Amino acid sequence: MGTIVNLAWLYAITKYGYPPSLKDTFEAFNDAKRLGFKYVELEAYQENNLNEIERNREKLLEHCESLELKIVNFAGIFPEIISFNSLIREKGLRMMERAAKLANYFNASLLQTDTFTPPLRFRGAKPYSNAIVFGEEYYIEIDREFSWRNFWKSLVEIMKKISKIAEEYGLKFVIEPRVGETISNSDAMLRLIDEVNADNFGAVLDTGHLHAAKELIPLSIEKLSEKIWYVHISDNDGRDNLHLAPGEGTIDWEGVFKGLKKFNFRGPIAIDVGGKEILKELDEKVIEARKFIEKMINKYEL
Repeated sequence: MGTIVNLAWLYAITKYGYPPSLKDTFEAFNDAKRLGFKYVELEAYQENNLNEIERNREKLLEHCESLELKIVNFAGIFPEIISFNSLIREKGLRMMERAAKLANYFNASLLQTDTFTPPLRFRGAKPYSNAIVFGEEYYIEIDREFSWRNFWKSLVEIMKKISKIAEEYGLKFVIEPRVGETISNSDAMLRLIDEVNADNFGAVLDTGHLHAAKELIPLSIEKLSEKIWYVHISDNDGRDNLHLAPGEGTIDWEGVFKGLKKFNFRGPIAIDVGGKEILKELDEKVIEARKFIEKMINKYEL
């Protein structure tokens, strides 16, 4: 099977809030069908949302099947996994196992999470404290007791454990570098991949986040190479972390797809277009992005 195009969960977040209610989750699947998608992703944000999805998993799967939609990626977004408190961290790990069970139940092939912002003290805004807000400024204070080496060691250990859980459920486990998080660029992602050292642990190439981090995305692809198992597509000007339709920013899309072609990429490509800046044009921009990416996939025979 060739590369597929799916709708990222940012669409639901932009239209319905974070996290979407159960009712709005059903509506988001309806939206995906209406916009011409056959594949979608689904996300559980914190424990209450996870509980709700678990309780209604049969109805959610039945609804997707009735729409001829397939869930390709399930993301468990639980900041507890990076806590310095071992009890909280273990709680996060248990929630990730529940997320893996759901991914398996929904017949998804990918399990995803984030690496979140390290446990630092912020003066003012904090990254992703209220879904995704672009163009914020951040100021931090680092406690004398904070140790990056200890924090990194804990991160590697928890990612190894989640990788093992994912493997038990027949899943690939992926992380995306995101601006302002522990893993914020391709070099950090590469280091984490090397230290976790699990066959089923890989990367999400998020073009919007990497471009906002001033990365040369074709070089990012070269670094991560065969470990890129999922792609999130959006565009921006390289200054603000906007998630615009391809062509509305300054990303070198020919370079991106030449890189993916070089490493024979065959994973899903998600249309990750959204944000309050384009809410009024959301459907139009998502359709525009889908058509552009489908054209590029055909051009490069992915």
